[in-house]
Formats: sequence, structure tokens, C-alpha cells
Amino acid sequence: MNTFISHNEKETLNFGKKLVKAFKGGEIIALSGDLGAGKTKLSQGIALGLGVKKKVNSPTFVIVKKYPGRKTLIHIDAYRLRGADDLINIGWKDFIDPDTIILIEWPERIKKILPAKTVWITIKSLGENSRKITTKEQKV
Repeated sequence: MNTFISHNEKETLNFGKKLVKAFKGGEIIALSGDLGAGKTKLSQGIALGLGVKKKVNSPTFVIVKKYPGRKTLIHIDAYRLRGADDLINIGWKDFIDPDTIILIEWPERIKKILPAKTVWITIKSLGENSRKITTKEQKV
């Protein structure tokens, strides 16, 4: 388990850019945190680290967005899903690919289908600008 304290949005963005450098493809990242914790800002940093050119926003209403980059980024927002079966029905198995990195916001809703090697990242607010970001490479 690794912990990083971010003092502002720029540090959160840069943490995401650095974090993804270690990824080879095929990773599934479960991004957990309350509303406003900084999940989208970290997602944007991960996308930048992958060379994604389009602006990354939370896919709350469309559930899944796909972005081309050094590796394809599949960004999933599970907030509106009733459970794992909803994601399975929209093609979950088709998203898993060695040239793809899958980033999931609100992963608790689909936890039962996430593989044991999922990288769990938890973001907790420590005040107006500071965040505690914890990474863990196992299912919780």
C-alpha cells in the first residue's frame, strides 16, 4: 500500500500522470472516494500520462467513455449502475484487453466482477485542497 498527500489539484493531476507510467496495459483501476474527492482530476492525470488528447470528464450519464492514447483508456462511472450485471450487459468482457487500461469510478457497485489484481485507489479529502491518495494492488 502506498500513500500520497496532494495539496492541490495540480499535484493530484501530476500524481495520476506518474502513476500510469508503471502500467503496461491490461490494468483495471478502481477509483474510490466521496463526491468532490478528486476522482475526476486524478482520472485526467492518468489520461494525460497515457497521451490522451481529449479532455476527460466523468462519464456519469453515458457510463463508459473510450479515449485513444499510448494505451486505450476505458473510463467507467458505475455510480448509476444497479450492480455488476448492468456492466456485464453493456459489454464489460469486451473492455478487458492487454492494450487497454480500465479506470472505474464508484467501483464498489461492481466489486464482485473485478479481478483480484485490480489496483484500488482511494481518495480522501483532508480539507479544502488537500487529499490523501492511497493505492493498493488487491481487492478489498
